[in-house]
Amino acid sequence: MSTVTTSQSQRTAYSMPKGMVPVPARRTFNSGGNQRLKLNVPVSDLSVVYPEMVVASSESLGWQNVRALEVQHTTSEWTSPALENHCIMVQLGPAVDVSACIGGESFTQSLKPGDCIIIPAGMPLRWHQLQTTPNRMLLLYLHPDFLRSTAESIDVDYSQISIAPQFGIRDEHIRHVGLSLRCELKQSNVIGRHYAESLAQVLAMQLVRRYSYLKDLQMSHGGMAPRKLRKAIEFINENLDKEQTVALAAVAGAVHMSYFHFTRAFKQSTGVTPNVYITEQRIERAKKLLSETEFPIADIALRTGFASQSHFTTTFRKFVWNTPKAFRECGSTT
Repeated sequence: MSTVTTSQSQRTAYSMPKGMVPVPARRTFNSGGNQRLKLNVPVSDLSVVYPEMVVASSESLGWQNVRALEVQHTTSEWTSPALENHCIMVQLGPAVDVSACIGGESFTQSLKPGDCIIIPAGMPLRWHQLQTTPNRMLLLYLHPDFLRSTAESIDVDYSQISIAPQFGIRDEHIRHVGLSLRCELKQSNVIGRHYAESLAQVLAMQLVRRYSYLKDLQMSHGGMAPRKLRKAIEFINENLDKEQTVALAAVAGAVHMSYFHFTRAFKQSTGVTPNVYITEQRIERAKKLLSETEFPIADIALRTGFASQSHFTTTFRKFVWNTPKAFRECGSTT
């Protein structure tokens, strides 16, 4: 492999909206001439290593919090070094049989169109494809700092979670957002740019809420015993399934803890407050009802424990970065 040197990209200048986190300029990567690819050198995205694979890029569109690449692999075997950004890959081409290794975890699976792969920042990827035909994918990159700010916006302690590698998952939410960003690659206007940033928020939220796991929990620092935590979560979910109001005092009583001790220990163990956890579960139930039923939105709001449709809409938008009506309409077109 020949040496590839990429200078710092020139981005379109514009006023960054409040709350956005600037993505660092890509680093220069040198593969060392004919030497083997060094996997311990962090780079921003795959275009630094394999520029010939890139079919379309958001590089010139001025997007701040997400970078999108449409790529076509013309070789059946390739390797990506550890990246400084989290990467979401969406299969665009026909089904292919792949053996891959993300970090130290191996996967062997047939990837179908729309299947997703999540590669956490700092993890290298080794890819071996059974078919020798070219394969096209969409690659979406999010910087860890952007995920941290997103986690903080929903009261999640980002320092207590890690993103877990995933391979061949079916996530219609990610697929729809990814295909929407792919469409925006063809746009070069301000509206398209701001729409891309809102979609980046949705992706970051999905990674934090669905594909993260707790790490290094210290019971000596006030966390709940696993048995009590499991019982508390079961109590919450059972009541939500019955469309009943969940009072934190009742949850604390169910696990024989004081209200103050329970709320503090629950957050220590899960990274979120009990109120945030309960709201997340209500939102998930609402998403299911929006996708699988034709119930009026006002009815869904009451079924999932919200005081009114306006309260439901405001909370739904905070967690999903979309209104219930728009979420339902998107689901009907995917």
